[in-house]
Amino acid sequence: MNVISIKIPVKITLFGEHAVVYNKPAIASTIPVFINILGRSIKEKKLIIEFNDINIPTKKVVLDKITNTYVLVPNEIYISRFISYIATGLDICKNELQITDEGGYEIRIESTLPIGAGLGTSAAISVGTIALCVLLSYNKDVEDPSIRKIIALLAWKTEQKVQGMASPMDTFTITYGGLRYIKPWIPEAEYINSPNQLNIIVGYTPKKFTTAELVKNVKNLKVKEEKIIEKLLDIIGEIVEEARDAIIKNDVERLGTLMNVNHGVLEALGIVSLDHSYIIKTLIAAGALGAKTSGAGGGGAFIALAKNKIHATLLKNIAEALGARIVAMELYEKGFIINNDSSRVLKDLIV
Repeated sequence: MNVISIKIPVKITLFGEHAVVYNKPAIASTIPVFINILGRSIKEKKLIIEFNDINIPTKKVVLDKITNTYVLVPNEIYISRFISYIATGLDICKNELQITDEGGYEIRIESTLPIGAGLGTSAAISVGTIALCVLLSYNKDVEDPSIRKIIALLAWKTEQKVQGMASPMDTFTITYGGLRYIKPWIPEAEYINSPNQLNIIVGYTPKKFTTAELVKNVKNLKVKEEKIIEKLLDIIGEIVEEARDAIIKNDVERLGTLMNVNHGVLEALGIVSLDHSYIIKTLIAAGALGAKTSGAGGGGAFIALAKNKIHATLLKNIAEALGARIVAMELYEKGFIINNDSSRVLKDLIV
């Protein structure tokens, strides 16, 4: 039975979040933190999903004192949101590529990140699901640029359908990998050749709202104060262009300043949580060249730019002392890849 194992990196937004939804450019990059999606086709018309190491919160615990056993009642809204990316992605893939197979899928998701961490976890699952569907249905080379583009586009459609509004930034960055300049109006993810590796820390705190809710909040604010919010989105777009130039010229001090300015605009849009505001200000006080919330906001991901590797370690220790989890200290050059050890993977899956 054909088994596919896909290793998918998550991503960090360096500049341009929220504005990218309104056709402004953005800069994002994959980081060396991964979600594995493993799957096979089955004859039964079922979708079987197993979660491994994923932090899925429970709604209630029922303890039976007589038998000394307990039952965990899951948070159904959280789980349904999680699996909606998989189910929607498979439906879109089969419809768009006219796959007529009436069978189902057995899938395992392996991740140490909770969905909604602000690191593109939902996009990584969407990309992995589409890639899995394509590979199980067709004998295609996923390194072929035309196949990669199909996967990125269908994963973007998945995000749009589940979230209501979504830019192509996350799915295109994760599909192609590396530091990318996003042109959502094309859509395109242009590779940025950075002369040197940036000394960064990437972390996250618990997220209090979903991406869809945060995007909707900005949309509602834009309706109320259209001219002002449009100007703020234009400013973010200009920051992105300046940041791209600073990366190419290896002007890290200017890059850090642009991070701080971008963070200030995100605060004006009302998407920065209090804990992030405190973490960002503390990291800057500790000498960070720049720091900002990353992604949709409401908690979730953040990024800070250090002076060097030793300074990055200091910033990491400070952020962790403030309750954040640090997941990466460098960017990553690749997009999703096919694992070579597929033979091991689904031996112990439920049937």
